Amino acid sequence: MDHSEQKSGVPLRQDWIFKAEYELEALRKRAEMERDSIRNEFHAWPKDDVRRWTISRLSTIFFMPVLGLYIMRVHLSYPEWWEGYANGAPPKLCEDGRTEFDRHLKGKLLIDLAGNLEHSFRRILKQLDPQTRAADFSAIYASLLRQNNPYLQSPPPDSLATLDLLRLIRNTIHNSWVHYPESGQNREVPFKGVTYSFIVGKKLDFISWDLLTAIAEDIFRIALAVVKDPRVIALSAMSDPGAGDPLD
Repeated sequence: MDHSEQKSGVPLRQDWIFKAEYELEALRKRAEMERDSIRNEFHAWPKDDVRRWTISRLSTIFFMPVLGLYIMRVHLSYPEWWEGYANGAPPKLCEDGRTEFDRHLKGKLLIDLAGNLEHSFRRILKQLDPQTRAADFSAIYASLLRQNNPYLQSPPPDSLATLDLLRLIRNTIHNSWVHYPESGQNREVPFKGVTYSFIVGKKLDFISWDLLTAIAEDIFRIALAVVKDPRVIALSAMSDPGAGDPLD
């Protein structure tokens, strides 16, 4: 849903875009700094080690929405850009086009965040416990981050709600942002003092950049805590078949 009403020739509001762009760029820089710090501190880890790439991928994942938000702010908020794109474009195309671009940008960020953790946590959990039967995303993070008989020396606190929220939103993306779980049940997930409701057959209406930035911040915290946990540090080399992204 867009944040303004379009009038002919008048640019769309951009304050909310600038805020999200600024916050995600700050987070990208933090991920980049941690990526470099891990390289220096754990120089014995191979270049393709999954612990390195758990964080390295985050710096790339955060870069893409920053770039997209910049494009939205500098180009897609202006009717004249759309006129250049499609001669005779009606003013409403500016609003509708930017809204659709924004929706896809949010979806990509959520899918990439979930994919990075599912891939990395699966590899780390398997190294900690070769006999693990955890296969899907929810089972993997619930097992790796469990507080009772923990795999980690210090499981990051308040992690499961964040990961549940990310997973459930990610799943709706594959259903045009509508909640259709295998269980057929509604769900409520508390996060940062707010309870988010997932109603079967209902499209999500709470996906804001403020929420996505908060989720991204928490995912970064969780990923860093796992990678730097003493028991994970002590593991032998773990080759990551997904390593080698061009922005490493």
